[in-house]
Amino acid sequence: MKQRGTVTGLQLGSLVFVFVFSTTIAFLLSSLAAHASFDGGICIWLAAVAGTALAAASLRFAMRRPAEFVGVYGATIVGKAVHTAILLLTAFFFLYLSAHIIREFTDFFVPTYLRGTPPVAVSILVMSAAASIAQSGVAVAFRFAQGCFILIGALFLIKPLFFTPSLSSPMWHEFTRIHDWKSLWGQTFGLIPWYGELILLAYIVPQLKTGRQARRALWLGSMAGTYILFAEFVLMMLFLGPKLSATLVYPALELSGFLHLGDFVHNMDAIIVSIWFSGLFIKLSILFAIGTLLTSQALALPNYKPITFPLAAFVVAMSVVLARNPVQLADYFDSSWATFALLVEGMFFLYPLVSWLKGRRRKQGA
Repeated sequence: MKQRGTVTGLQLGSLVFVFVFSTTIAFLLSSLAAHASFDGGICIWLAAVAGTALAAASLRFAMRRPAEFVGVYGATIVGKAVHTAILLLTAFFFLYLSAHIIREFTDFFVPTYLRGTPPVAVSILVMSAAASIAQSGVAVAFRFAQGCFILIGALFLIKPLFFTPSLSSPMWHEFTRIHDWKSLWGQTFGLIPWYGELILLAYIVPQLKTGRQARRALWLGSMAGTYILFAEFVLMMLFLGPKLSATLVYPALELSGFLHLGDFVHNMDAIIVSIWFSGLFIKLSILFAIGTLLTSQALALPNYKPITFPLAAFVVAMSVVLARNPVQLADYFDSSWATFALLVEGMFFLYPLVSWLKGRRRKQGA
């Protein structure tokens, strides 16, 4: 299966930029404040470097054969059975993440803005749009990310500037020292898989036309997104403090209450939520599209389009049964998610490991 890439470096960097902070800002900062307090800023940067390096290493290997999908030729490296198992587990991983995003969104959006609306109905509407993008091809999600990049990036890049007059705080020095090494490493470990999800890029290398610039775009987009996440965390800790931030379900949204644009915009909630939803939808679309692609490759289907909407229905059903309430959903992510995610993300490296071992044996045999 050979295909000429259509995704440019700008599109790749735009998607990575939005991907990194779109869900973490809304759903991760409260837990980070609770467990790491002021050390959370260091955790963010350490996890960003480690997780992005993981994704960059996988991308480097996949780009050795830039015209072929790993999901197609991988069987020639590790064997058909192992290859199929890796694809199916990785596909389930991305579909599960899609279901988790849908559930997070409905738990937040429905009680706040759509009271009385069945959450399942909202899930179906959002997933229908994501499935339509998936049917049009993975590259469509990248083009959509490029279209939203300027709006999303502009808001979050300049947002800290509006807080500048109020940033004189005695808590600044707390960010310069480490308070709890055990908590620091524990939370860093929990954050790495959020960046490691970018390993999905290795499975769609033929869609990229950036060549070696792909890894550069990956690093630039990831670090820019990390700046947004870090800036939001620092503002949250300065204005709300670690205890209140840990108590609030959506501290980043509460932070927008401190932001006013002159005399004409006194409540930024609606603007923040609408732009945040755009980023969330971009992440949902790419995760679901690649989950669908890997499922079709694992089943050796010539076309992924026939299974797109059935898998969308599966994601909606899974989002309903994930947990009874948002607290239970968050507890699972805090307890065992990181280990499972890193295990799945690390399975990709069976390909370079086995390839290296085979090459070494051939050299010894010669």
